[in-house]
Amino acid sequence: SATVAGMTVKTTSESSVVSTGTDSVASVSIASNTELVNNKKFIAGVEVTTAYSDVAATLVYQVSHNGTEWADYATMSSDITPNVDEVKVFVVDTTNLYAPYHRIHFNPTGQNIGTSGKLKFFYAFS
Repeated sequence: SATVAGMTVKTTSESSVVSTGTDSVASVSIASNTELVNNKKFIAGVEVTTAYSDVAATLVYQVSHNGTEWADYATMSSDITPNVDEVKVFVVDTTNLYAPYHRIHFNPTGQNIGTSGKLKFFYAFS
């Protein structure tokens, strides 16, 4: 966590490699009572630090009532080009959304992304 230009920026540690190519990677739960991500627009995304396979892997924003059962709220990208090491930034609009838990989820549809890739999630809010 860091403060930049009055905004809180949260970045996860680098993920481990997945054990099977069709696995997915999700961020830790973002608790809305401490992270203040309800009812606003903010940026969020992923940094691919070690390339995955060249497939159309999605990135979605999810919400939950209990931090265990998740529902897709928005598709951030239908193909984040996981085979390219770079930062992908998206605007998340939670205007009029009030959920206790949020998260970012990479490859929830189980595309074969390979087993050598790694990534970091991030989001920034004020």
